Amino acid sequence: MIRKFVPWFMFCCIIVSVLFAACAPSATVAPAAPQAPAPPLTLTSADPAAYQLNDIDDARHEFQDGENYEWWYMDASFENGYSLVISWHFTDAKVSGILMPIRVIQFSIYDPQGKKIAATPVFVADNCTASKTSCDVTMGNNHLKGSYPRYDVEFLDGNIGCKLTFENLTQGFRNPPDGITYFSRGPDRYMGWVVAQPKARVTGILIVDGKEIPVNGVGYHDHNWGNTMLDDIYSYWHWGRIMGGDYTFIYSVGESSKITGNKPVTVLVTFKGHDLVDLSGELTADYSDLAQDKLTGINYPKTMVMSVKSPNVTGTVTNRVKELVESQLLPGMKEGAGNGYLRFLSDCDIKLDVKGEKIEADAPLIHELIHF
Repeated sequence: MIRKFVPWFMFCCIIVSVLFAACAPSATVAPAAPQAPAPPLTLTSADPAAYQLNDIDDARHEFQDGENYEWWYMDASFENGYSLVISWHFTDAKVSGILMPIRVIQFSIYDPQGKKIAATPVFVADNCTASKTSCDVTMGNNHLKGSYPRYDVEFLDGNIGCKLTFENLTQGFRNPPDGITYFSRGPDRYMGWVVAQPKARVTGILIVDGKEIPVNGVGYHDHNWGNTMLDDIYSYWHWGRIMGGDYTFIYSVGESSKITGNKPVTVLVTFKGHDLVDLSGELTADYSDLAQDKLTGINYPKTMVMSVKSPNVTGTVTNRVKELVESQLLPGMKEGAGNGYLRFLSDCDIKLDVKGEKIEADAPLIHELIHF
């Protein structure tokens, strides 16, 4: 069933829905001053430990006055066919011109037949806390707490919930020194991203209709934050995660917004076993066989060939779309206008050389495209 893969790639749809639903249309943003292109991301240290995040990287971040967002995201796919996604959101957004704290958890379970069971509880800000020194988030009676190599999550809303432990199978990752990418300076517009658990063993229980279901599987945990709404920094992005044998790959291919210069924003992160082996911004994509999604109006490629050429990784990854499995208009976006969220099931053809080791494999892949 396609739906069993859903959690791996709900990340963007969940986040953007929360941000857009919460916020009134933003005022016109003045274009940034011309910026020199950012240097490509590269593995600047041969020591993978240099990229392991510190506890504070996965903690609550400080913001100056104004709109901001922060979320902690986790997903898992289990051997019994169930899957899960949960995200914890701290957003300060303008509603009718007034800055309001918005605190919400997005939680979904998918059963082996693809049926979705979901809850989206909203919390009073006074009932929510997040440590500024480590990942320790409380919203009502729900908790997310941990640091490398173990995170624990407990959630219950009515008769659905979970009690799960995530244990790292790979090291964590953030680009030194703090995981922040600046889309413009003066004014500063930025987005932070750390991946605490690119691949994790997940054990515990799901709670469905009040009944406990033991589970065992593989999961993921990352964390984002920023001081600018996403449509003010991004034009679009493709995102996906590939797990093949001993390797784990995370990729993003996109473009920044017009007001931040329409610059490429790309990354490929490569892990072998536990360790990070490469980080590269030298990733390009060629698109062909375009099709149009009727609901959103997005023209999407049915074939995308990503090419990477870094000191440690070279070759191609080709995604060939088999099926468009989800199409969504995000709040405030008009039907057919070319904006929205798409998720695909594709055949992924991997032909890479990783530090002299040739990898040739075919794998099913769920990946996403979002257009602002």
